[in-house]
Amino acid sequence: MRQSDDPRPNGWDAARRTAFLPSVRLFRELPPEALAAIAHRLRPRPLEAGEFVFLAGTPAAHVSLLAEGRIKIIRETEDGREVILRVIQPGEIFGGAGIWGEAVYPASAVALDAGVVLQMPVGDFSALIGEHPDVALAVIRELAQRLREAEARISELQTERAERRIARALLRLASKTGVQTEDGVEIGLRLTRQDLAELAGTTLSTASRTLSAWDRAGLIIAGRERVVIREMHRLVALAEDLHELESE
Repeated sequence: MRQSDDPRPNGWDAARRTAFLPSVRLFRELPPEALAAIAHRLRPRPLEAGEFVFLAGTPAAHVSLLAEGRIKIIRETEDGREVILRVIQPGEIFGGAGIWGEAVYPASAVALDAGVVLQMPVGDFSALIGEHPDVALAVIRELAQRLREAEARISELQTERAERRIARALLRLASKTGVQTEDGVEIGLRLTRQDLAELAGTTLSTASRTLSAWDRAGLIIAGRERVVIREMHRLVALAEDLHELESE
């Protein structure tokens, strides 16, 4: 893994970094002087498709902000199988384990496309929090938002039917990676049924049975590692439990 010493690869100079930061949820309410201080400390790193940003178990040395491309966060099981935990889009922060007190990254991050990630050493980020109270408040707001999202996800896993969870997982992936094709919206990454089961918090057999049923009904096209959503409105109806739309 490489960290560029050039602060301007692919045109990501300080001015562009400063202009980009208000689009990031964590930073959107910060004053100009705080944004400039953050932009000054961020260092762009170009990525090639398939390149690892960091590996699980290595020191959590940087906070990363995706500027271009897509990143998948993965964890490898004991039998060597890759499980997708999240898909990162431009404007999202990831790899912040060091900020939250973790010594190592709990998962790996790998580029799905060629792109650019903006990185800051954990020590620099901690210094920013001490120097700029606005940054500290922004971090608190971000932690609160992530806690609410985690609580909502736990509630979803505990109380919602497996079909609804699978539909929501597919919609989340479609919103982040979907590509419009003549068949419908194709999920833009390899997606095994085990991956989907993990993302939806259900069993492999339930995920396989559900996808097969939806394929037969014409809702999706379910290949071995490929899913195309043919009727988005019906999938949304399933995700939102709108029974009156499911029967249309």
